[in-house]
Amino acid sequence: MYISKQDLEKLGIKNVTPVKVPETKHDSLQTQKDLEIQMMLKGVHRQRKAVIKAKSKKRDKDNKPRETTESVTIYGQQLVQEGLLPMTTAINNYYVSAVKGEARKLASEVILLTKCLPIHQLENESAERWDAIAFITLKSVLDSITVGSTQNKAVIKIAGAIEDEARLAYFKDTDKKTYQRTKEWLNKNKKRNYSHNRRVFRHAMNRHNLEWQGFTNEEKVKLGKLLLELLIIHTGLVEFSNKVIKNKVYKYVKVTPKTLNWIEKKKISSEVLKPFKLPMIVEPQDWTTPYNGGYYIKQLRPPELMRALEEDSNANKGGK
Repeated sequence: MYISKQDLEKLGIKNVTPVKVPETKHDSLQTQKDLEIQMMLKGVHRQRKAVIKAKSKKRDKDNKPRETTESVTIYGQQLVQEGLLPMTTAINNYYVSAVKGEARKLASEVILLTKCLPIHQLENESAERWDAIAFITLKSVLDSITVGSTQNKAVIKIAGAIEDEARLAYFKDTDKKTYQRTKEWLNKNKKRNYSHNRRVFRHAMNRHNLEWQGFTNEEKVKLGKLLLELLIIHTGLVEFSNKVIKNKVYKYVKVTPKTLNWIEKKKISSEVLKPFKLPMIVEPQDWTTPYNGGYYIKQLRPPELMRALEEDSNANKGGK
């Protein structure tokens, strides 16, 4: 029995060597297990490629500069989830204490925070009103969590993203019909590009004479710095560090050792949990529970699989 290249391509699977199935049951099972090890390795390569792309500061097509997007990786998404509640709580506690006159920061930061939310949301006393601001702050910082970023760049990125969110909220509240039409057009266009979408929304607002007074550069620095400090203090995901470049000292935002250690472990576990699935060449295992049927992958762990991963890693090192 053969699984031909043509049959695999019909299933949308390319660049896979056709597999011959031996006649004996024992050899067939071993061939299936060998195939599943290859599935694992292909899954590992796919995950690593996605991480490399997310961390890249250059575009693949034209080598032009691009923003890193580590927050969309598996470890980035989980860090956002883990940090959301403490960050939301921290923003709310700061806001409440500032309004009561208890916060050390002056009133200017509080005023900037109030501009980030529509009035009806601000009147809601639940800490959840700050969920979007907390999410944007986390995403902005975690986009470059392992590659690092200067403090100034992180501060401006946070404030710029929040300014865009506040602008959209104003657009939606002021002219909901036009906002919805613009959003539907973007969904049909299917161009998943943040900068492009931002330009389209701004163009739509300008056409309908909707002016939103954004933040000044000074206000952006104040707002971004406040949120970055809250994130560092209350999540422990990143920290400040000094870096000397050409006799000048720059302040950087970098991942903490504890978070970096967690990321490395998460990358390893997520790599083996997402194999590149291929058609089986033997009869699947019976499903006696929701977790044990189908592929034989679970029977490969840890000795065979870990050996294959180690051999693959050594082979890649040798090829560099």
